Amino acid sequence: MMSIRKVTMTLSLAITAALIGQAAIAGVDHRQVNPTMQMTYVSKDSWQPDGFVNGTTVPAVWLQTPTIVMDGVEDEAAWSLAPEVEAPLSYGTVERVWLKALYTDDEVFIRVRWADATENREHHPWTWDAAANAYVPGPQVEDSVMLSFEAGCEWQPSLLGGSIYDFDAWHWLAARSDPLNQAIDLYGNVRARDVPLPGFEAYQSRVTEQEWELKFTDNQDPNLYAEWSQLDRVYFSQPVREKVWVRAVPDFDKHAPAFVEQLAPPEGKPEDPSTTFPQYSPIRLTGEAAEVAASGQWQDGYWTVEFRRVRETPVKHIYDTVFNRLIQFSVHVFDEAEQLDQSSESQRLFLQFLPPEQEFANKP
Repeated sequence: MMSIRKVTMTLSLAITAALIGQAAIAGVDHRQVNPTMQMTYVSKDSWQPDGFVNGTTVPAVWLQTPTIVMDGVEDEAAWSLAPEVEAPLSYGTVERVWLKALYTDDEVFIRVRWADATENREHHPWTWDAAANAYVPGPQVEDSVMLSFEAGCEWQPSLLGGSIYDFDAWHWLAARSDPLNQAIDLYGNVRARDVPLPGFEAYQSRVTEQEWELKFTDNQDPNLYAEWSQLDRVYFSQPVREKVWVRAVPDFDKHAPAFVEQLAPPEGKPEDPSTTFPQYSPIRLTGEAAEVAASGQWQDGYWTVEFRRVRETPVKHIYDTVFNRLIQFSVHVFDEAEQLDQSSESQRLFLQFLPPEQEFANKP
């Protein structure tokens, strides 16, 4: 893993070095790191740069005991305690999502809902091709949704925003993960140039102008309930790349585990040529890749997907989000799409943990 990170450690090292001694600073401290990069350190102050797009807050309501069943059906009374937040999406074909969040002392729950006229639960199934007199992968593509989280390093809401960073992600797929009530716990990298490593795909950036980014630095015993303006943070601006290389693979110990098994096509011509057969069968994940439970249901033109994960995983490596303070995240919806540049994405979102004494948590 260290060899991967060495490729793009320049920005991380610049921020880390500049942060030395910053904990004691109260207020706003502007730094010009080099001709193309500037940073502003903020502590105990609500200052933000001009033009910075702040995050939309998604309040997480405390539960004394976990009462959520991972079935994609929002019928538990606990969900009614959580305020619903609408988040607009850009690009793709999905215009908005609605979010709710809950947490206990040990776990966090996030519910994502969006409009979709069709339920797509097949992913390139084996389809009979009369001309070829054989089965071929069909054009069908499953619906899916991915949550991207900051994970101890630089981060941006857009995976194709022209910046380089690493991220933690939970990816729910209607055909290839939902049958086992799991999401794929991923670690991801966005790189500025091609690297001799497997799994990276090249994409054109979705932005052309340099933008401010945000990194929270208040990571040592932070206040779980602090709002963004109460947390120490750094705003920085880096040049936009015209092209980025992205990969997201299941969390791993030594080798990334497979999350599906490819099935052989049936033998012989089907009685009904329109019949399709699964090409992929989900595999029950274990270890780090299996830390996120998820389930989705489509009904009356809407998908509802529920996610659940422990707030702090045993591994605690750089890619794994620790839910011990406000967290930045974004939502990426794939409507019959499988490439990042076909997805719809949200702007910056803040998962804000509400204290147990908050009004919402005290409702019966």
